[in-house]
Amino acid sequence: MKKRCAGLVVVLFSLFAFGVANAAFRFSGVVDPRAYVTRIDSVKLTLPDMTFLTPGWGSHTPLDSHDFAGVTCWPQTVTLHGTAGPFWFHRMVEHPDTTTWYALSVIGTSPLVKFYGTYFHAGVEESKPVVERLQCLAVSPSVVTGQMSVRLQPVGTSRPVVEIHDARGNVIRSLECVTVSGGAATATWNREDDRGHLVP
Repeated sequence: MKKRCAGLVVVLFSLFAFGVANAAFRFSGVVDPRAYVTRIDSVKLTLPDMTFLTPGWGSHTPLDSHDFAGVTCWPQTVTLHGTAGPFWFHRMVEHPDTTTWYALSVIGTSPLVKFYGTYFHAGVEESKPVVERLQCLAVSPSVVTGQMSVRLQPVGTSRPVVEIHDARGNVIRSLECVTVSGGAATATWNREDDRGHLVP
């Protein structure tokens, strides 16, 4: 009997990078509230040590982003305070990275948060930021019985990351693309999650 994984959604992140000399930095976050009304009231960073009031962040669907003004480097820890439905949470993320969705609480379908950094040229009038782009791609047919390959044609010097979600929206695998001939990028999923377990 063939096993299958139904309702897959591929989320594509394109990180655009270049030399960061004479560049400014912007730290941002994005919240996926999922099944709960989510409100992050404040965020505290360490190294650099900064605190931000963020009333209502996370209350917009499907994704709610926030830029943290004045942050000049990637923080060592991020601590978030707020509510998910009727539940309060105090969530500390140590050494956050740009490829992980972090659960905000221990409740069932917990809201998720992801962090990323943006570099943009300093000293250039009306400079355009080098941003991380997010695109959701529905897979059709959404059934995988062996391996699944994704082939992309990135713009410029982007480094795509493909995330595989199950039918409930949970992230089950993050894949960094490999650049092949012609500048295309590919990623292959073998039906294993990030812990190496086969997805049914």
